[in-house]
Amino acid sequence: MPIPRAGWIALAALPLLACGGGGGSPATAPLPSPPAAATPEPDLGPPNVVVILADDLGWGDLGSYGSTTIRTPNLDRLAAEGVRFTSFYVAAPICAPSRAGLMTGRWPPATGIPWNPPDHLDYDETIIAQLLHDRGYATGMVGKWHLGWATHDMPIHWGFDYFYGIAAGEDENDFILGDQPTKDTVSSDQVARRYTEYALKFIAANRDRRFFMYIAHRDPHLDNYPSPDFAGRSRAGAYGDVIEQLDWTVGEFMKGLASLGLDRNTLVVFTSDNGPVVPPKGPGSAGPFSGGKGSCEEGGVRVPGIARWPARIRPGRVVAEPVSTLDLLPTFVALSGASLPRRPVHGQDVSKLLTGEVERIGGAGIDGGREIVFWQQGGQVGGLRSGKWKYLRTGLWSGSLTLFDLEADPGEKHNLIRERADIAQRLEQRLVELIGG
Repeated sequence: MPIPRAGWIALAALPLLACGGGGGSPATAPLPSPPAAATPEPDLGPPNVVVILADDLGWGDLGSYGSTTIRTPNLDRLAAEGVRFTSFYVAAPICAPSRAGLMTGRWPPATGIPWNPPDHLDYDETIIAQLLHDRGYATGMVGKWHLGWATHDMPIHWGFDYFYGIAAGEDENDFILGDQPTKDTVSSDQVARRYTEYALKFIAANRDRRFFMYIAHRDPHLDNYPSPDFAGRSRAGAYGDVIEQLDWTVGEFMKGLASLGLDRNTLVVFTSDNGPVVPPKGPGSAGPFSGGKGSCEEGGVRVPGIARWPARIRPGRVVAEPVSTLDLLPTFVALSGASLPRRPVHGQDVSKLLTGEVERIGGAGIDGGREIVFWQQGGQVGGLRSGKWKYLRTGLWSGSLTLFDLEADPGEKHNLIRERADIAQRLEQRLVELIGG
């Protein structure tokens, strides 16, 4: 059941540590990078945890993932100082079920949120915030929740000590504090800055505790509203401008952590809820992959994934091993010393992959590879990645079954369903075993 909260932490009077409320310059001096060969240091204990989630950001929309039209120096630096995943997946290619999977570590249909629009999480679910809260972490969220609409469904009833943001959508006039509506308004071009400011205020108020902060941004979800500081700066129109602005807020957030002396033992994970809206419907880039938002093709479910934790992650690593946002919950549990929830978790602990103790985690898939299930509209299974193989049932992407070798054909251009019918049959049977149909 959701955990009742009597109230929330009032932070409005705290001093701003970064991101002046609209007056800051987008040109920020970079912090000094850590040495390439870091010297061993004493165990600092469980990390603070931060998840920064973009909305509809594509795999190909960041400089570190190949963009030549959008400049993202702060996120590129985050990747250079940590680990960049090239096969980082979400469970579903659209907002609500993807976020349900991230928060619970479970397949979205099992959580009560199979697709958009959401009703609410099943009340016997347990999310990351509750597990870390029970471990003694201060837990805060700013941004877009999208896992329930009613007062009793707000994040403070799911283990968060603090929530400031919106229940769903992209309307800047629907801000909620705790579980109560506010009269706050802010122009769309200032939302990312506000969320960053409030996140840092919460962290400052809890700097003497372990903390978990979840920042769920509205950008670069369409429509795009860059601030005057960023309008016209990119070579990718307003879409690129808001990504460059989002990148700047990440830089300001990292500066704020550093100013508090907290960045070294804070694990920061940056990713997106699903792939981008791609041409002709939108301006996003899925890089070399087919499809986008709403599709179980790679462009819809493979997203940027960056993690930085100077105390434990060696800088500059690039990891191709498949990882899912479902893995975040069991990984955070392992690193914090918390306990897993009673209900089955469909992700797995990837902490050793994260820190470089292992280069491969493997799984029950073909040739000992990972198995990752993807979900489509109506809570129907969309397909399965098994090792290097990707099998898709029919959906918005195709009216027929498809099979791809992602190592040879990451763009999913060559359907091998006839040439390798044996693999397709094996993966269809495996889906039946996993989900019962």
